[in-house]
Amino acid sequence: MQRIGSVGVIAATHRPEAIRWAEQYARRLRELGVQVRLAEELAGHCGGEFAYGDKCFLADTDLVIVLGGDGTLLSMARCAGPAGTPMLGLDVGSFGFLAADAPHVAMEQLEQVLAGDCIIENRQMLELALEDAAGDVMVTDNALNDVVISSGDGERMVSLKTTFDNELLGTYRADGLIVATPTGSTGYNLSAGGPVVEPNVSGIIVTAICPHTVSCRPIVLPDTVEVRVTVPRDERHTGPIQATVDGQESHAVAPDWSVVVRRAAHEARLVRLRQRSYFAHLVEKLMPGLGG
Repeated sequence: MQRIGSVGVIAATHRPEAIRWAEQYARRLRELGVQVRLAEELAGHCGGEFAYGDKCFLADTDLVIVLGGDGTLLSMARCAGPAGTPMLGLDVGSFGFLAADAPHVAMEQLEQVLAGDCIIENRQMLELALEDAAGDVMVTDNALNDVVISSGDGERMVSLKTTFDNELLGTYRADGLIVATPTGSTGYNLSAGGPVVEPNVSGIIVTAICPHTVSCRPIVLPDTVEVRVTVPRDERHTGPIQATVDGQESHAVAPDWSVVVRRAAHEARLVRLRQRSYFAHLVEKLMPGLGG
């Protein structure tokens, strides 16, 4: 990674510790001669001497420091990924699987990070497009973890006709359908019974949520395919559906629209302070009974 001249800082403002760390990082970065941009939510906490703006403003820097948990990192990734901006996720949350490094450790190594002495992990992202009946794209978005297609009210089973590259995969009658990246395999996909996929594997995971059948299994597709989801025309019991990216932003899907998911042209760039074993981290966070 090249030497860093400008840094954006975002924090989970519902966590007082994250706010305190954001102020410390902002002041230390300025001492080191770095241009600092802070998330607009921090304006009431860090003083008027810094520049504030939205996530796109933060992503227009050489590096974004994310103080919080995985949710804060996922939120930032949807702007930083397309911009190609690396993100240093620091765990001030309750889980910290993606945002794995500790703020005090990163502070001690901040000068090395600014000099480019760190590791970059490139993570596959997904591109979402909602197409109308004529094939025109009405909505676009991107996701680091997953796209979830479900009922608009989240309270009913849906029927979702699913194809990849125009080949029928099947019609899922379920609470919804998860289309995930390998990074997202340890998120909602895992809770729904989907497989854990190592992040360096290129693929797209399709997992039904509570399917109304005893024979439905998750499937891993090549990352080159396009997954298309529609509601069958003859299905009478499905109401409005929605597509949700990374569990955070939901888009209503109008009748006769298609939900199209493919690998994004860009990747999320995650900064790591040191080389680590993915599987050791996986066992520590998700399968602690296997450790030791």
